[in-house]
Amino acid sequence: MQKSKRNHLRLTVDAGMLILLLCLMSYQVTGEALHEWIGVAMTLTVIVHQILNQRWYAAAFKGKYNAYRALTTSANVLLIAAMLATALCGMAMSEYAVPFLYWTRGVFLVRPTHLAMSHWAFLLMGLHLGLHLPVMAGKWKLGEKGKGVLSVLGTLLGGIGIWLFLRNGMPNYLFFRVPFAFLDYEKAGWLVFLENALMLSAWAFLGAQLATLCLKTKKGAKKHPVWILGCLAAAVLIGLGLNTLFPDENVLDYAPSGWGSVPEVQSVQATTPPTPGTQSEPYVPVEDGFVLIPDGSFIMGSPETENWRIEDETQHEVSVSAFYIDPYETTQADYERLMGINPSEFIGAERPVESISWLDAILYANARSEAAGLQPAYTVTGDCVVWDRSAAGYRLPTEAEWEYACRAGTATPFNLEKSLDAAEANFYGHYPYEIEENYFNDSVLEARPGQYRAETVAVGSFTPNAWGLYDCHGNVNEWCWDYYGPYDAAQSADPAGPESGTRHVYRGGGWNDFGKNMRSAYRAAAQADMKSYNLGLRLVRNTAPMEGVVTAQETSDGAGSGKVLIAFFSWSGNTRGIAYEIQRQTGADLFEITLTEPYSSDYNTVLMEAQRDQHDQARPEIAEHIDNMDDYDVILLGYPNWWASIPMPIASFLEEYDFSGKQIIPFCSHGGGRFGQSLTAIAKLAPDADIGEGLSVHYSGGSSLSDDVNTWLIKSGIERRQ
Repeated sequence: MQKSKRNHLRLTVDAGMLILLLCLMSYQVTGEALHEWIGVAMTLTVIVHQILNQRWYAAAFKGKYNAYRALTTSANVLLIAAMLATALCGMAMSEYAVPFLYWTRGVFLVRPTHLAMSHWAFLLMGLHLGLHLPVMAGKWKLGEKGKGVLSVLGTLLGGIGIWLFLRNGMPNYLFFRVPFAFLDYEKAGWLVFLENALMLSAWAFLGAQLATLCLKTKKGAKKHPVWILGCLAAAVLIGLGLNTLFPDENVLDYAPSGWGSVPEVQSVQATTPPTPGTQSEPYVPVEDGFVLIPDGSFIMGSPETENWRIEDETQHEVSVSAFYIDPYETTQADYERLMGINPSEFIGAERPVESISWLDAILYANARSEAAGLQPAYTVTGDCVVWDRSAAGYRLPTEAEWEYACRAGTATPFNLEKSLDAAEANFYGHYPYEIEENYFNDSVLEARPGQYRAETVAVGSFTPNAWGLYDCHGNVNEWCWDYYGPYDAAQSADPAGPESGTRHVYRGGGWNDFGKNMRSAYRAAAQADMKSYNLGLRLVRNTAPMEGVVTAQETSDGAGSGKVLIAFFSWSGNTRGIAYEIQRQTGADLFEITLTEPYSSDYNTVLMEAQRDQHDQARPEIAEHIDNMDDYDVILLGYPNWWASIPMPIASFLEEYDFSGKQIIPFCSHGGGRFGQSLTAIAKLAPDADIGEGLSVHYSGGSSLSDDVNTWLIKSGIERRQ
């Protein structure tokens, strides 16, 4: 009687574990708080399960091991390890069930480890269940016909489970390919549980077939192993076949940049054309597909209540005359047809052209005007560009025109009137708007983490804004005419920016930018000769002549000679290692930027400290200073990419000294976002310095660091040791 009760208790606990596991794998149904409490219940149930099966531990080192025992023991040990890792990582991220353990481990490792281990536990639980099925089925006394039906049914369910496993992107989690859980929150709850049960059945089917192969078969049953292998092959073929016939268009592809083709995203056509504005002395119509933007007034910039706004986004009212604008970013095919070259890093005829300077964009606009028989808008003499505002030819938009067209009547951070997600724009989808403050609990975000494509995609791949313009947010940043500087509220009618400056504005964000840098009001800036893999253009033209002539006199000495200083800030040591390698090759002076109050040594804490300082635009106090900065002509400036920009100690450093006439050449360590928006931050903080071509290094750089640094130094004209 005692043994019978114990067996019933075991069955109850095992069934409870199975139900709890299915609930844990249904996060989008349960939500964060309930998910954590279910996790606690699962942990306690697993502990009870171990106590009830303590005899297994005592017998583990006794007796002989045949194939079946070795297989089941290995699966059990791996399952226990996966469950233990899942529980520990889950507790380290807990905000509800065990908040006193929150941040006890670095989230850099905890989150992906929790995701990976939970999915391995799910897989191994199915395998564990399947390995015991043949022994259980032996007690059912099924006939040969019954066993055959059971095999066919198991094969069919196993095939469907394999299909769902692939369709839901489960391999990405198993092999640490994603930092967040990408779930379909629109899917019905019952369907989520059903799919999880079917995926679990696929691994149970595999375990059952492996167990049957290991167990001794009846004498004369020589074809039995062949039947088993046939069932396994059939299940795999069913799964692969269904995945080919019914792929999920929302499954994310995390192949590294450069692998495969451009991600395919369905294009959506504009539905309602804009209403024409007031026009006088119209030009002869041009059949170029450009969209007419009506004249009107709008509030340019962002309100002080907009999260992650920057001080240079001061709100002011602006009126804009009607103009035509390309609904698409300029493609590589169009650029190469007129200019004869394609400078882009991500090659594809329908992808946007990138890696072009502001001057390149000016010359392309003129070339397109001449090809269309229109009066060029610009006269270029050396580095001097004169814009004739009455010309009918193609040109860059002013910053006001760009924001007016992008907003299309909206006053929210994005022109969709909600936070962007990765299905609506090509950006660093792992980091949607406001994730900085909610990194440890992204469930509260309006737009959840999504796909990071790590490259440009074909123009027009996403839904256009209300005026039919594509990719105003993301894909590539777009050059504007204006010099960068504070807004002049007195220039309210068709403003063209400051009369002079050293940087030009670019807008819209690119494929490697965070959500906060995709906002309609966000302003980026760079010198006229800067080229970047995420920076392109979109052309406009007048509907009628405007008055005036505007001149831009570009200055950039591009100097790379003179005394060199390597100045850097490092937290983990990656940037320090790069700086030491540069110093080894150049012999240049070295200066490490340290703080009077250093950041925390705990990774989770420093994540929050870094985003707090960025959000507040803080200036941490530097502990040591350079007394002879005037002696240096070239500053090799190093830092880690923190939240897609510079750490704020770099801002403190740049504001402490006068960099007029000096050259700053950046180098940074990153985890996938390259420079992010750090280059524009440096350009704004050191407006009178020449910014050289930077070096971005993935983490510590690995075995190629020495060669990468050497190539960069040669390109930058930095003298190296013999």
